[in-house]
Amino acid sequence: MQFPTNEHESYIIIPHTFTATRVYIEDNDMPRLTAATITLKIACGVMDNDALTSEELGNRAVIGFQRLKVWMEAVLQDIILIDVNSELMESLQDSVGNFIMYVPGQPDDSMLAVLLHSKISAITENMLDIHSVSLTASDTFGIERIYRNLSPEKQYPLPSIEYFDGETQHDKPWWMRSTIDVCEYEKEDDETLIVFDSDPLAEIGKEYLTTGNEADIIVFDAWQKKDD
Repeated sequence: MQFPTNEHESYIIIPHTFTATRVYIEDNDMPRLTAATITLKIACGVMDNDALTSEELGNRAVIGFQRLKVWMEAVLQDIILIDVNSELMESLQDSVGNFIMYVPGQPDDSMLAVLLHSKISAITENMLDIHSVSLTASDTFGIERIYRNLSPEKQYPLPSIEYFDGETQHDKPWWMRSTIDVCEYEKEDDETLIVFDSDPLAEIGKEYLTTGNEADIIVFDAWQKKDD
């Protein structure tokens, strides 16, 4: 994976390997399941913000890194990647305990790279600068798919919340939310209120971001950006 080129002094690449099951819809509307081992690589750096000191930027970067690691380790392993229009959606929701990622189309590497870039950017907003993500999967001949969003306003070639057929509790799809979830919740589903009230990602670094207290910050010097 090639490092992006811009004015930052350094970058890191965060790797994460997980297993997944993709649920495709074939031309005859029949589902096709494919198991895959996927290696995700995230190229990122410290966010630029002239209003913050290098120490503050570094602390925010560490919080972003912690949130990202928690999300990847909690959600991605053994995840089911499914087209929301698949006939298997309802039965899988009722029968498996895995996280199910709602995909607005076929769950191939091209779509998955865009979704992950958007979700990771939302999770680490104002903490990390996410340059690109890459995917290498065992079911796609090990070909690396790289996605980088160069649009000024970080617009993605993805649909609005209306991709989901039903009235939801959010006005934005899961890939634009900073919460841990990778699905949508219908308004009548009262159980999800507990999830929203106790989202684990929101608790990471919460004290520092609201009060400036560094008690919950792990110092990681590699993130520190020197003042000019």
